[in-house]
Amino acid sequence: MKKYLVYMMCAAAAVIGGTSCSDFGDTNTDPENLNDGNIDYAYLFTNAQHQALGSDWDVWRNGCIYGTTMLQQTSSFNWSQGTFYVWDGGYNSAYWDAIYSGDRAAARDIALAMRNWEGDSRYSTDYQMARIVKAYVYLRLTDLYGDIPYSQAIQPEEYPYPAYDTQQSIYMDLLKELNEAQAALDGAQASYIGGADVYFNGDLTKWRKFANSLILRMAMRMSKVDEASARQWVKTAVDNGIIMSNEDNAMLQHPNGSVADDSSEPYGKIFSDTDAGAFFLAEYFVNLLKSTNDPRLALIATVCSTDPRTKYSAEGYDYGNNDPAIQMGMPSGYDNEDGPFDISQDPNYPGDDKYRTTYSTVNRNTYSDPTAPTFIVTYAENCFLLAEAAYRGWLDGTSASGTAQSYYEEGVRAAMKQFSQFPNATSLYNTYLTDAAIDQYLAENPFDQSRALEQINTQYYINTFCDAYETFANWRRSGYPVLTPVNKDYPNNATNGTIPRRFTYPTTESTVNTTNYQEAVARLNNGDSMTSRVWWDAE
Repeated sequence: MKKYLVYMMCAAAAVIGGTSCSDFGDTNTDPENLNDGNIDYAYLFTNAQHQALGSDWDVWRNGCIYGTTMLQQTSSFNWSQGTFYVWDGGYNSAYWDAIYSGDRAAARDIALAMRNWEGDSRYSTDYQMARIVKAYVYLRLTDLYGDIPYSQAIQPEEYPYPAYDTQQSIYMDLLKELNEAQAALDGAQASYIGGADVYFNGDLTKWRKFANSLILRMAMRMSKVDEASARQWVKTAVDNGIIMSNEDNAMLQHPNGSVADDSSEPYGKIFSDTDAGAFFLAEYFVNLLKSTNDPRLALIATVCSTDPRTKYSAEGYDYGNNDPAIQMGMPSGYDNEDGPFDISQDPNYPGDDKYRTTYSTVNRNTYSDPTAPTFIVTYAENCFLLAEAAYRGWLDGTSASGTAQSYYEEGVRAAMKQFSQFPNATSLYNTYLTDAAIDQYLAENPFDQSRALEQINTQYYINTFCDAYETFANWRRSGYPVLTPVNKDYPNNATNGTIPRRFTYPTTESTVNTTNYQEAVARLNNGDSMTSRVWWDAE
């Protein structure tokens, strides 16, 4: 793994050295000097895999400052953007900026690899794998922003100012691409990429399951806007074969991850180093786990006895106390500006000299660990989606035989056992997530058919902690859990007190790609704002 991280940095350096911004639009960049003579396209594929999952650039801004905070998984009085839904153009566009251009541009790198491999029998399986990575990249982009450049993207000579495809058309094409790619993966092992594949080490069986799991995810995303297509694509995904064990989880490992570069897990790097001590677990999230005696609390939360702003690599880094009984979430909706919204106004505020050692922060053996894995698509998530599909009657006529209850319970078990895949949480896992503890949790919190959608999607919300883009998407689609927005009277609140529904386009698009930007904005229900809804986010 480590040698491929070196390769990725080499690939990025080659991209920087061989790319000219010239007069091309912000979305399309010129790859004129990248060729077989100066770079191995396998390294571009690896870089695209890595950067598709985000880096500290976008994860800090879109994922933490906005994502986990506005979804009340974390709380931070340092960042008004997510706490009070304040618009910040640069932070809104961070994922877009990182994915389309710059040295981290996954969309560009995977496009270059695909162009080099398409039609060449030596790279037939590698091309199909690249199609799947491309689909994942654009799925995240369109879910965050809505209509985006897609069919004309990363083609600067032909389309220097690319049009924005509608999200509906993008979804239909991505589903086709995923289905065709998984069907065309021939054999068991990729012959060329092999170890350069940092997800599955060239295991094509796992790639097929990954692609079909993305189809399932997208199908359920369409549940409110195209039930007939959603149901058909659920059947396609299930019958093709999806991830159905934790051993097959799609994830990126970060052994020896360093906070000095992109080799670390991005959330782990931010919570433990880049912005150490700035994010506490939200009161809502902690109380949600406490109210059900959820044994995962000990693996999600910790209370530090010393200042949590001490960085991961510094002497005195504190792993804290994981005892569920002492965990206390920080209330959302406060800042530290000494005004009417100051955290000291909270009736339970423990005091300026105590709050950092009273409120729970993100567990430093799991999600705040730079060497932790980044989960992409998991068995647990698939179980919860299948549980909802079963509840809707969409599994009739498929190869799936479970019920809403059986998939729900299987999903809870998988979600809890997933913690065994954190490399530094073995002791906590063996202490708190025993089979007996899981059985007790399910007994105390039985599946309730009358609350099925709430229970299923609340579990999804818990399990996708630190995959904020997916948490945000499924919360918008399902409406669960039901979150109470913060005070709308905060200065510069951009949403009239409602939790945002999307991120806004980069401000440069309005000046560089003006005509296409304006056409896309005209299709939004409330303009280029954080309150507009993307296609599948129907009321």
